Amino acid sequence: MRMFERERELQLLNELKEAEIANVITRGLNPDVKMKDCKNTLLGTIPAHWAERKLKYCFSERTEKNHPEEPILCATQSQGVIPQSMYQNRVVVVNKGFEGLKFVKVGDFVISLRSFEGGIEYAYYQGIISAAYTILTPKEIEFADYYRLLFKCQPFIHVLQTCVTGIREGQNINYQMLGRKFIPLPPLEEQRAIVTYIEDKCAKVNSLMAELEAEIEYLKEYKQKLIADCVTGQINVQSEI
Repeated sequence: MRMFERERELQLLNELKEAEIANVITRGLNPDVKMKDCKNTLLGTIPAHWAERKLKYCFSERTEKNHPEEPILCATQSQGVIPQSMYQNRVVVVNKGFEGLKFVKVGDFVISLRSFEGGIEYAYYQGIISAAYTILTPKEIEFADYYRLLFKCQPFIHVLQTCVTGIREGQNINYQMLGRKFIPLPPLEEQRAIVTYIEDKCAKVNSLMAELEAEIEYLKEYKQKLIADCVTGQINVQSEI
C-alpha cells in the first residue's frame, strides 16, 4: 500500500512539474499581465507584449552530410540528442553508410520519428544522426534555451501532433506544415527569467522525485525479499497466522 502511495505521489509531482512548465513557458511569470489570443490557437493565450513568429522564420534547416568521422548520435525523449554510446536503452546501431547521416551541432534541434510523442529534442553533442530526421538551427542563438523548453512542453507537443503524416511506426512530423505554425517569442530578458525560473523549479522537484524513486526502489526490494523468505521457509507463514 505504501509503495502504491509513493508511486502515486511521484506521478502527481511529475504532472505538476509539466503543468507549471507549460504555464510559465506560454504565459510568463507575471500573473497580472494583459493577455491576447495566440495566432496558434493550440497555445491558448499569451502575454499581449510578446511577439509571434512562424517557426520557419526562426530556424534554418541543416542538411549537411559526409562527416563519417563524427560520433553517432541518437534522439531520446528523456536526455535530448546524445551519443549512442551514452544511451542505456537498446538502439539500432548503425555500422555502415556513415556518409549519408546528417551532421548535428551542439545547440541544434532534432525532429525525430518520436517527436510527435515527446517534443523536439535539443542537441547536447556534435555528431551525425539518421538522415530521416530534420535538423534545425536557431537563426538567433540567444533564443535557444527558451526554444529548448518550449519544444518539450505539452501545448507545443499538441501542435506537433497536428503536423504528423504517416501511420503508426511510420509517423513523422511534416516540417513544411510545422514551419507555418506560429510560436511565441517573449523579450530576451523575459526569456532568460523564464528559463532560470523553470530550471530552478525543476531542480527542486527533480530532487524530491529522486528521493521518492529511491524509496520506491527500496520498497520493491523489500517486498521481493519478503516473498523470497516466505518461499524458502525463512519466514514461517503458518506461525505468523
